[in-house]
Amino acid sequence: MATYGLFVVFDGFTNIDEFQMAVENDPSASLFWTMFQRYLYQSCMFFDMVSPILTILSGVVVFSLMVRHGELNPVLSAGIPTYRLAIPLVVATITVNCFMVANQELLIPKIADKVQADRSDGGSSNQFVEPVYDFSTRIMINGQKLSLTEKMMYNAEFVLSKPTVHDFVTLKAGTAFYHPQTPNTPGGWLLKEASPRYDELQIAEFAKKMILPGDDPKDVFIVTDVGCDQLCNRNASALISTPELIARINNPSFSDLSIRKQTMDLHSRLTRPFMNLIAVMVSIPFVLRKESRSQILNIAVCACVMGGLFVISQCFTYLGSTNLITPDQAAWFPVITGGTLAAWFSNRIWT
Repeated sequence: MATYGLFVVFDGFTNIDEFQMAVENDPSASLFWTMFQRYLYQSCMFFDMVSPILTILSGVVVFSLMVRHGELNPVLSAGIPTYRLAIPLVVATITVNCFMVANQELLIPKIADKVQADRSDGGSSNQFVEPVYDFSTRIMINGQKLSLTEKMMYNAEFVLSKPTVHDFVTLKAGTAFYHPQTPNTPGGWLLKEASPRYDELQIAEFAKKMILPGDDPKDVFIVTDVGCDQLCNRNASALISTPELIARINNPSFSDLSIRKQTMDLHSRLTRPFMNLIAVMVSIPFVLRKESRSQILNIAVCACVMGGLFVISQCFTYLGSTNLITPDQAAWFPVITGGTLAAWFSNRIWT
């Protein structure tokens, strides 16, 4: 909370002009309430980002203070092993990991549109559209602006290619709304007042299942699995839940490169709790080294080891992104390496 308070103060005063612009656009809103909503939503992302680091730092600080105040010697003199003192720290790390999982799976997906909103928009979630090619329908989807809250795209353009239509056609609409899939209806985009109209398109017979007329003769419905979240920040998988991430990986609409990136993110999400726990267990032998009584030196050595683990993790991530190793190897090899180091250095602890 203290760390996030510093972030709020720094970010708030740095971007106060954008918050004032949001209040000018919406006179009914107050500056304090706009800032409060913004940082309330951002707190979930901040917790997801810094909680692993702060968990390790808290463990280092706890054992350092125990040594500094002479609380460790009486405990060890009573025959209590050092790793028995680590049990509360391990339990606390597991508890923090549970909160991280709940935050990732339950909270962040529900407020993803609010998290991505600009400060000057007053909480609205307007985003620039990143063009996406749907490999399953062979349709290029593009637009000018996207509203995640309303699931609406402005100045939408859907490029239809052969053999879906007789010749290349660009369907244009001032607004397009995304309708999620239901048990009775497919998911896709409803183009309002599309140009050209549905009856003017020369659609192949097999493509009539994915290009449908709307309730209004001026509307066209395009069946596709490419939703709002795939049209902006589609590589930011931290904003979706694990079931949605798995659905993306199994979606035939995306390229192999995008699926590989999503697969790496999935394995990284599964291994993160293990890496947090391993990092805490690795830090204990270096903070409580039996051959050293200098806490400053111990903390410095611990920081170097933590930096080494981070470098190892980044190296495997790079190898996975360049297709030198598989995504599961890139995510799980750091866990194997960190677990091996934790077991290897366990005999260095002060007992």
